[in-house]
Amino acid sequence: MFSGKFFCYVPGVYYFSLNVHTWNFKETYVHLMRNEEAVAVLYAQPSDRSIMQSQSLMLDLQEGDEVWVRMFKRERENAVYSEESDVYIIFNGHLIKPALE
Repeated sequence: MFSGKFFCYVPGVYYFSLNVHTWNFKETYVHLMRNEEAVAVLYAQPSDRSIMQSQSLMLDLQEGDEVWVRMFKRERENAVYSEESDVYIIFNGHLIKPALE
C-alpha cells in the first residue's frame, strides 16, 4: 500500500517536483514537507479558470527523512481539483547524487 510519502533509504541529494490542478475560483496553497518542516510552497490565487501549477526543488536528505505534500489549512477556501478516475496531482522525486560515505 502506498502512503503518499517518499521515504529516504539512500542519503543524498534528491530532485522533487509537484504538479497540481487548481480549482476555479478557489485558492490553492500546498506545502512540500521534509519531515515536519515546510520546504517549499505551491500557490495559486483564485481565478476564473483552473491551471496546472508546478513547484520543484532539490533537497539534501538523510536516511529516514520523509518528503510529502500537505494542504495548508486557512480561513479561506483552499482546494485542489480532483476526480475519481483522473489524476490531477503528480508528486515525484529521484536521487541525483548519493552522499559520500
